[in-house]
Amino acid sequence: MQIKTKLEKYCDKFVNNNFDKRERKKDDSLKFEWFVNSMHAWHYSSQSYNSKSKIGKEISLGTSLGGDSFFIIINNQLFSLKDNLEEIIDLLKGKTEKIKVVFHIIQIKKSNKADLGDFKKFVEIPLKIFQGIGIDNTQPILVKLQSFIQKIIANEELKNIAHEFNLFFYTEKNENDIEKLKHDWKSEIEFFKKAYREYTDIKVEIRGSEFINNTYEKFISNDLILYVNKNNLKWINETEYLIGYLTAEELLNGIAPTDEEGTERILFPDVFKNNIRLYLGATPINNNIEKTLKEEPQKFHLYNNGLTITTKNIDSSNVNYYSISPVNIVNGCQTANSIYNVFRIKSNDERNVKIPVKIIVAQDEEYEKITIRTNSQNGLSEQDLVSITNIQKELEDYFLKSKIQNKVFYYKRQNSFELENIENVDFIVTINDILRASFSCLMFYPHRVSGYFDSTTARYINNIFEERFLKLYFILTVLLKITEEYIENNYPERSRLKFHIIYLFYKLINKDLLINEIEKYFRKKHTIDVLSIDEQENQTKAINKINSNIFDILKNETKFNKIIIYLLDVIQSEYPLLVDLNSKDKEKILYKTVDESQRGEKVFSNFNEKFTKSIDEIINS
Repeated sequence: MQIKTKLEKYCDKFVNNNFDKRERKKDDSLKFEWFVNSMHAWHYSSQSYNSKSKIGKEISLGTSLGGDSFFIIINNQLFSLKDNLEEIIDLLKGKTEKIKVVFHIIQIKKSNKADLGDFKKFVEIPLKIFQGIGIDNTQPILVKLQSFIQKIIANEELKNIAHEFNLFFYTEKNENDIEKLKHDWKSEIEFFKKAYREYTDIKVEIRGSEFINNTYEKFISNDLILYVNKNNLKWINETEYLIGYLTAEELLNGIAPTDEEGTERILFPDVFKNNIRLYLGATPINNNIEKTLKEEPQKFHLYNNGLTITTKNIDSSNVNYYSISPVNIVNGCQTANSIYNVFRIKSNDERNVKIPVKIIVAQDEEYEKITIRTNSQNGLSEQDLVSITNIQKELEDYFLKSKIQNKVFYYKRQNSFELENIENVDFIVTINDILRASFSCLMFYPHRVSGYFDSTTARYINNIFEERFLKLYFILTVLLKITEEYIENNYPERSRLKFHIIYLFYKLINKDLLINEIEKYFRKKHTIDVLSIDEQENQTKAINKINSNIFDILKNETKFNKIIIYLLDVIQSEYPLLVDLNSKDKEKILYKTVDESQRGEKVFSNFNEKFTKSIDEIINS
């Protein structure tokens, strides 16, 4: 038996811990592509990776000629071809400061062989896009890529936006072979760089096993140490906790070390594993944090509440600084990520930014209590936070104990957690799966999940979780995962519709229930009065009935398949605009409102006229 290389072992470990069983059965070259894509994406935008754990699959270009993967980076945020182009353009239009769009095109070869012909085809892709030649309808994904790139570069309203193309060629070669390859291909690389100069700035990099291995080892590392100047911290109650401030440089040296060149930082996501709130992206609050860091770095501590960090050990043996390890940021996720965004490229201003901090020595059982109480200042009651924490644990138990269609589900609450006995797990669930399923069905937001998921999460994450709906979070997430698998296996060309399909499924089998009232409840939860006892009882009855309706269909694979086929048939015949999504313009329909209760396009405003069959008629047909 051949001994596996370190790279092969890392690839297997990563895929097993992040992908469902159907994906784990794919061929090795495809799994290697997802692995390398994921490490590449994490290296350049760890926040985007954390919100999309399958980003390595999402950025893939399939069987396109030349390139394997594509995404763009704007202010450390990653966007792929599957994102809403109009939202990206609106984001760029709203930027007043100098900004650059960095285009990443990736070629991955699971082989120690690297063919110069393949490399040339790959490097020529952007040149063909600029020149408008050599890409036709025989390569529909490249046509879509061409349209995506041109609409950003050629947009008159974005003429002040700088752009750069980075082309990355990955193989399994070791570092010695990579150096030889760079030497042998040097003249071709220089030739292409000169050809691109009249269009854009371009970088070409060739990477092998050493870079991939090093990136993965950083990705799984828990071995972070924070060094803080003793003069800026004071002990409270002797050895209970430290309070004071640390600089942005001290923080980032601990949680986002620089790369080998010592200029670019890589954020380690493990430090946020005990934080209730994920990073919420470019919200108005986070934009203001970044504005202060850029415009008034010396005054940052006057405007920001700072961080709460828990650790198991504070080493004070050094004369000049405290050593804190491990590092768990339990309050201040938005602040820490915003600091990283601004200072991802090292800057002298890092030393001028003071961050208020409390560093607490805590045992494992104390982490949750500290997390809850330090977050209660952020607009959530302690009861809400306890509810959120308990719900995640209860959901974990639900998924572990429940089998539907003889499928095993595992709720992976923390990205850094490694699974055991993976061969028994059919579906790995993340909190984002739960949110996407809940937004799509409970709030009638499949369009916002398709195109505005981050902003929708930022707006509604404090609304969505409530103990009484626990069974629905579970069953709707199961619905999403099983629907996703069925469509990818049988109708892969309809995979972009999965959120719309579970919304239609939810509407269809609950026609006689007041699901509009539940939608209204979640959408307006932060503004409405507390429900009366009678209202809560009626809502709970509706919840139980909805859960029962969905479970009754899901537990029977034949029933489930027939309903999904019916929904797809109606979409095919009655909603042709949802079927033809072969350009970015046509994809806009995915981001339009869907329900008659909403403003705007209302794609399914005639739902009752088009989806006329009863459940019994569908099942018995």
